[in-house]
Amino acid sequence: MSAQQGSPQVITMDDWYRCPLERRVLKEVTRRNDRVALMYFGGFMALVFATGALAWFSLGTLWCMPAFLLYGTIYAFAEAMEHELRHRTPFRSEWLNETVHWVICFMTWREQVYSRWSHAQHHTYTHLTATVPADAEIAVKRPPSYLKLATDFLRISHGIHHLGNIVLHSLGIVTRSAKAVVPVVDYRAMRRNSRVILALYVGVGVWAFVAHSWLPVVFLLLPRAYGAWLHELLAITQHTGLRENELDHRFSTRTLHLNPVLQFLYWNMNYHVEHHMFPNVPFHALPKLRKAIEADLPPAYDGLFDAWAEILHILRTQRHDPDYMITPQVPGKTAAVMHEDAASNAFAADTL
Repeated sequence: MSAQQGSPQVITMDDWYRCPLERRVLKEVTRRNDRVALMYFGGFMALVFATGALAWFSLGTLWCMPAFLLYGTIYAFAEAMEHELRHRTPFRSEWLNETVHWVICFMTWREQVYSRWSHAQHHTYTHLTATVPADAEIAVKRPPSYLKLATDFLRISHGIHHLGNIVLHSLGIVTRSAKAVVPVVDYRAMRRNSRVILALYVGVGVWAFVAHSWLPVVFLLLPRAYGAWLHELLAITQHTGLRENELDHRFSTRTLHLNPVLQFLYWNMNYHVEHHMFPNVPFHALPKLRKAIEADLPPAYDGLFDAWAEILHILRTQRHDPDYMITPQVPGKTAAVMHEDAASNAFAADTL
């Protein structure tokens, strides 16, 4: 089918390449665990409260700005946890997934139903731009907009999109972006959730007004913006500048080595090739999954600086050559073989 004609293209998770994995290992790594997830969630919230207390006691001192920046930086990593909760994989108990998701959605300006369905489309059409529909979660499009890239570090476009959806869905108006991904049967739940989230945000605003203080807003609503920088640095590495329109995550997704602190805050999402290839594997099992399939994967990047050195080179090049992309070194496959494979996909020359 031709994307130029606007005809829907049926892509499923079965169309994507998967590294060979023993059935026994797959069963082991897909096992969810309430205890491990609670330890991660408890540890993360303890850091949020501890840095929040530090910010509170810094009020009126010269340490106020760095203390709030630290608090916001930790708080903003709720986005990484929300991502896991969209998959319903952190906890074995469904009620724990749902309960914790409410808390984290409040922290991240999101509503559960739309967030899950939108992300499901991202997994089905990861870095596919020539299909209808296409991946709606591409962080940096070609050619790159430096203005959008800069403002993404304050989550401006994210806030306009998701908070706008929450407001409109609360009023019973289903946005175009929601119509594209959310089944009609889920509109009612999406509307209900949006109204609850919006009521909570309005409640924080009323609290600030009655208290004659911006502190409730600064502590509860704005950290997702002023503290987003580090999470955004990590999130942009996931796909930016890699191959598009390939049904093989090894060509379009990065895995990074990170230090234990960042890996904890990021909920192991640095293992991103592995996550996309096996999205039902819980975050805590991704390092084990990596070891099981490592021989069939490109080398992992040696940390955040290594990945961003490549990304900055890509962004500079794409300003004058928008078609420029990096081809990862995939074992047993070369760029030429990859293009031959692409010709047999749904993304043949007539599609592109």
